[in-house]
Amino acid sequence: MKICQVSFIDFELTFRTPLVTARGLFKRRKGIVISARTDDGFSGIGEISPMGAFSRESLPQARRSAQDVADYLGNAEVPEDPEALAQVIGHLEDKLSAPPSVLFGFEMLLGDLAGKKADLSLSSWFSGNASRDVAVNAILTGSPEDIQRQLVLKTAKDFRVYKIKIDAGDIKPALEKIKAVRDRVADDVMIRLDLNRGLDFEEAVGLLSQTKEFGIEYVEEPLKEPTTQGLTALREKTGLRIALDETVAETEKFYDLLNSKACDVIVVKPMVLGGISKSIKLSKISAEQGLKMVITSTLESGIGVAACLHVAAMLGHHILPCGLDTLDLFQDNIINENLPIVNGHMNVPERPGLGVSLRDSLIRSAI
Repeated sequence: MKICQVSFIDFELTFRTPLVTARGLFKRRKGIVISARTDDGFSGIGEISPMGAFSRESLPQARRSAQDVADYLGNAEVPEDPEALAQVIGHLEDKLSAPPSVLFGFEMLLGDLAGKKADLSLSSWFSGNASRDVAVNAILTGSPEDIQRQLVLKTAKDFRVYKIKIDAGDIKPALEKIKAVRDRVADDVMIRLDLNRGLDFEEAVGLLSQTKEFGIEYVEEPLKEPTTQGLTALREKTGLRIALDETVAETEKFYDLLNSKACDVIVVKPMVLGGISKSIKLSKISAEQGLKMVITSTLESGIGVAACLHVAAMLGHHILPCGLDTLDLFQDNIINENLPIVNGHMNVPERPGLGVSLRDSLIRSAI
């Protein structure tokens, strides 16, 4: 099965409300859909969506690289097994210096085609014992009042874990957010805090030392400067587990923290890390270290979220509830499927490949 045609479709999604992060305010999400056909009639899709300061490459840089990769893969055979796919992605990185979002986009595209050829879902093609559903955490953002409104919708989906985005600033509103969630959910429901590298050490201690009664599962990226000394001391003073997210992409710093056991949980964004194979490799390393892992989207469209869902499904029991509750943040979608959350779980698409398809309106816009 050979690739005979590759095309690109630009898309833009609008957030329902502007998203505030440690690295800026986001009103829209832009990206590229990769579409390909093979000589025996199969078609596949992937997504390239670097995100501002979270990714090392810009969207224009990713687009230029994607064209180089498409030219390189012209008339190439679609890999027949995961090992062959990993080798292709390795070549794209080594030979063409393709950045992470491009590697992930083409890996999901080739995996989509390979799964369809084998009549297997993407996760089943990669792993013979992939899960059929994945537990996910709810995401809560904004002011205490915003979170109260979001909880009305979120609690109906029976999430077992809630993740609260905490902005840098006064301790009082942060505690109000946490209390609002704890008062609304059952005692055995866990709460995660994401500080987005917003606090210095003393500020983090001041906040987190007041959260012991709220059942905090872990705190993600609590310090402006994540160092072994700082993270270890924070864990000792607060008794909370530490999760790393943005730091995972900072290779040298991350492995120093990993080897010094300064973290307990690794949050992996395949779009930022560089794809499926790299996520699998890191999951093995984290398991050897006794760490848990969370797969999370980088606010991709439904294509990227579906790919992340498949990644989480194939990684085994050390995966914690994942950060895939992101599609409701947008006013619109570019796939036909809903990827609903029921009882705190997302069902993995069972159709061959990614199991999602582009909306006709987006396809027509590319003609």
